[in-house]
Formats: sequence, C-alpha cells, structure tokens
Amino acid sequence: MTKTPIEPEMKFTAPRFPLSEEVQQKLGDALEMCPDVAFAHLVEVDVPVRGESGPALFVWLRGGSLRSLRAALNLVSEAVSRVLPKDRFIDVVILNSAPELLLPVEAAECLLVEPCPEERRRALSAARSPEAETESLEDTVKRWWWPFD
Repeated sequence: MTKTPIEPEMKFTAPRFPLSEEVQQKLGDALEMCPDVAFAHLVEVDVPVRGESGPALFVWLRGGSLRSLRAALNLVSEAVSRVLPKDRFIDVVILNSAPELLLPVEAAECLLVEPCPEERRRALSAARSPEAETESLEDTVKRWWWPFD
C-alpha cells in the first residue's frame, strides 16, 4: 500500500492577485504610520483541505502594543480599510497571537513593511532558537514578548 503524503494545513505564497503597486505602496505607508506595527507580510494563504485561498496581512506588533491588543488591531484594520479598494478585502492576522506561523510566513518572502527591524530580528531569533525546538514556539515567543500569563 502506498502512503499518500499529508498536505500541510496551510500554504503561504506570494499573492496570486496582488494589489496594484499604488495600493500596495499606500498600504505600506499606512502601516508604517501605525505606531504598534513592527513588521507586516502580505501573503496568499491556501487551505487545501477546505479548498480556500485568499490574501492575508500578517502583522507583528511591537511588544508594548500587546497590552492594548484591541486598540492596535483597530488601528491596523482602519489603515487597511482606508487604503483598499471597496471591492477588495484581506484578512488581518496578528502574528504575535500565532507565532508558529512566523517562519512559514517569512518563507513566502512577501515582507510589506518593516518599521522596526530590531523587533523582527528578535522575533525570528526566538522562532529559530534551540528552545523553540524543545518547547512550543508559542511558549518561546510568549516568554519573550507576551505580557499576559
């Protein structure tokens, strides 16, 4: 009997229907003006088991922003809605809340903005650390950046 390979739950790639260069620039500018955004990726997310795909904005918030997560998410969502054409939408995911997605999202090589390169370096360092291999990445990142226990 031949085993069939198990497909990953999600695949992250460059957007199939990218935003226009002008809209992407405006989105990047708007996100850079959000004081809580450390970096953001605009990627296509495929969920093969559901037959779904679509664009998503993965945002990593600066550590101090996590105390007011709702306010930070509201600012990011407002910036996105101001810039996108009315017939387009994208999901917004706060990467700090799903740190196990950081490395797969990074592998798609779709960095949109990086207002805080040091925060990105620290996040990637934590994701690649030996502790991340022996404990869950979520626990590693929470230990470094999550102010709630």
